[in-house]
Amino acid sequence: MVKGRMTRRSFLLAFPWLLAAPSRAMPAMLGPVLVESSIQSPSPYVIRTVLLTGQPAPQGGTFTQFSDPALNNHGDLAFAALSTSRTAHYALYLRAGGHLNTLAASGQRAASGGAFKVFNDVVLNDRGTVVFLGLTDDRIAQQGIFLARAGAPVPIAVAGQQATSGGVFTDFANPTINTGGTVAFVGRMGGGREAIFTSSEGSTSPILVSGQPAPTGGAFQFFLDGSPSLNDRGQIAFVAATTDRGTFGVYVTVGGKPVPVVTTDDEAPVGGLFTEFGSLMFTNAGTVGFVGRTAHSTIREALYVTGRATLVPLARQGESVSGQILTTFSSSAINQSETVVFQLGTPDPIPRAIFLARRTGISVVVRAGDRSPTGQLFTAFSTPALNDRGEMAFVAETEDFRHGIYLVTPR
Repeated sequence: MVKGRMTRRSFLLAFPWLLAAPSRAMPAMLGPVLVESSIQSPSPYVIRTVLLTGQPAPQGGTFTQFSDPALNNHGDLAFAALSTSRTAHYALYLRAGGHLNTLAASGQRAASGGAFKVFNDVVLNDRGTVVFLGLTDDRIAQQGIFLARAGAPVPIAVAGQQATSGGVFTDFANPTINTGGTVAFVGRMGGGREAIFTSSEGSTSPILVSGQPAPTGGAFQFFLDGSPSLNDRGQIAFVAATTDRGTFGVYVTVGGKPVPVVTTDDEAPVGGLFTEFGSLMFTNAGTVGFVGRTAHSTIREALYVTGRATLVPLARQGESVSGQILTTFSSSAINQSETVVFQLGTPDPIPRAIFLARRTGISVVVRAGDRSPTGQLFTAFSTPALNDRGEMAFVAETEDFRHGIYLVTPR
């Protein structure tokens, strides 16, 4: 599974009320929404309910909220969840073969020190290995990248630890893992210094470091928008800002060296110069996908994949899809068939539909007003995951304000 997002959502960022009032009862994800049942031809997808809020949690109590699920090619799911349990309010789960297993829970001792508090940025590979960004109550090792297979999670890198690039780790972003078990992430060392690291078999190495010369001129300054994206060949795609002219670019490592794919010095296929990039995606074949914004063009934003000789726009701002006008792109994910699942970000900041884009066209997978397996109407959706079988997983809310994890399978 390969994923990319305009902004990778952490557990706390997805549910900001937890920061203000973690002990209060969970409110509805959204305010009241007026929806009408949509009339459409039979869907080419089957939607199944995996878990719902209100159902019993393994640690006691009932589920109250779910994070965006990660999905592998076997249909396994990894996710964090909140429950009413007094001893394990937060927990990290792996659902494999129909069985729900607890990998870690709040209050559990972390090998890096302290006890776990929150689990963010959960990712999963085809071998059932889960990687996540964990927050603990340790005074120094408050944050770390952890790996979980069986037994207690193992720390890969933690705050306060000496970084192999020099300096001391202060925080981390965007962990990812490929099928071979190699983990990649952004690590920050304070003073504006950061690097993309990989970790395999207990060894962690910097691949790209801020201040390193960029092939487009100047030096790499920082890495953003879902970087890094790692494929099974060990190649890394990333979006970076560079000095001295303040340019942005999409790059891929080839033979360990960064090669530019497109930068803000390039003109977009829809017209005008690119101004920024996000929602980075990457396949094993080396296809790169991203959202590109442009200036001085009637089409200010589009979803692209790399072609043999040119960039291919899969979806453009202003296009009409089943009566809905595409606006901005808030999230996307790609599989090895170069199918892309995406959502819109405006004018409503809460996604009300999930779309699928191929080079042959765009379709709607599910939208607000469609009937859920529980009989209620869907009102909103979280960031979807996509695997190579064309299955999708997401958290959705229904008109009764109940949340659930759903799995979508092509017929």
